[in-house]
Amino acid sequence: MAYLNKPGTLERTIALSEIQAVLHRYAVLARDNAAWDQMALLLTKDGLYRLPNGTVVKPSEMSTVVQGQEAKYIRHHITSIDVHFTSDNEARSIALYLAVTDKSAPDHWGQWEDVFRRTEDGAWLIADRSIVVDGCDPKGWFGTTYGVPKVVKGTE
Repeated sequence: MAYLNKPGTLERTIALSEIQAVLHRYAVLARDNAAWDQMALLLTKDGLYRLPNGTVVKPSEMSTVVQGQEAKYIRHHITSIDVHFTSDNEARSIALYLAVTDKSAPDHWGQWEDVFRRTEDGAWLIADRSIVVDGCDPKGWFGTTYGVPKVVKGTE
């Protein structure tokens, strides 16, 4: 089990590359005028998308997360990615991100905590995504849309 954690194997390199490609594709698509239908394809059909406020949506409902208040300009930047394989067909990852919007730079920051699953056709897709916001500019897009997180990580 989880032979994909063994360093130096071609299989591990391929799996890591495919998972990182999904993470980067999501970051490119999660922008103003987001391509929600394309973003949904990065999740499994039964995937879950979890927001910091406890809201959970299916991939087909992802467009509802902006609550009708999509930012005029938003870009997500991934700074670090850590992947651990829990089996030959599942992996957990943490990707640190920083978001820049028309209202603030940085606007909000945190991590995407994902469970990836290898599908029957061999593709690695997100089966479960939890968006963690470590902090935000209270006057930025996230702060005015969702509110400021009660606890900013590192200050508890």
